[in-house]
Amino acid sequence: MLSLQSVFVDDMDPYWVKDETPTLHHILILVTHGKLHYHLEGVHFPLAKGDMLFIPKGMRRSGFNDPAGPHQKYSAHFLLDAPSRLPWPDPYKPRKASARNSEYLKQRFKILAQQWTGQLPAYETIGQGIVIELLGWLAQESEAEHFSSVKLELIKQVQDYLREHYREPVRIAELAELIDRTPNHVTQTFKEITGVTPIAYMHQLRIHTARDLILNTRMSIGEVSDYLGYSDQAHFNRMFKKIMGCPPSRLFREV
Repeated sequence: MLSLQSVFVDDMDPYWVKDETPTLHHILILVTHGKLHYHLEGVHFPLAKGDMLFIPKGMRRSGFNDPAGPHQKYSAHFLLDAPSRLPWPDPYKPRKASARNSEYLKQRFKILAQQWTGQLPAYETIGQGIVIELLGWLAQESEAEHFSSVKLELIKQVQDYLREHYREPVRIAELAELIDRTPNHVTQTFKEITGVTPIAYMHQLRIHTARDLILNTRMSIGEVSDYLGYSDQAHFNRMFKKIMGCPPSRLFREV
């Protein structure tokens, strides 16, 4: 079982430095701006925007800003009842990857930080689920570095297209035409690299936008549903609950 201990946001502190000490918990990090440097048991790990890093419990670490300036990052500190629950072979070594979907991961970390700080109802369960998801993304992103650059570039084109057109009806045939591949090839390759189908990815973009609109605007749930391209609000409600873990009405009541 995963037990979340704390969530931190280091936000452009020009004096940020971490003296060498053993870590008390496992740590998962996402850099969202700038650069920094860690030394883990004497090994140098340079980090830049979009990089993820897992630091195992007990590992000696020190860190400092890059000379170019301060950085911004999110970090989740947690414990596991068994290291073997981590989704990669060696749980006692650091693991680093450059995330291609860093904006999505930033939103997930942002929600995690809000849940932890606000201690909203069921925040521990939601936080646990988000950290497990983020660990899964780190495992997947580090494995994806073994994929060919051609394959990664094709999927990046699909992701960029979906980020631009996610409010519109999107068909796999359109995506296939975009990268000159068959629809079946697009679906299989996209899922191989990202872990989800193109349509599921589109729904993730829609629902995370929906969450921000509900929290930060005066739009009704019906208006949000229409704005994001859902002709049926019941379908929107089902997708929201599937991705966010609660119906949009709960979020609406908390505003």
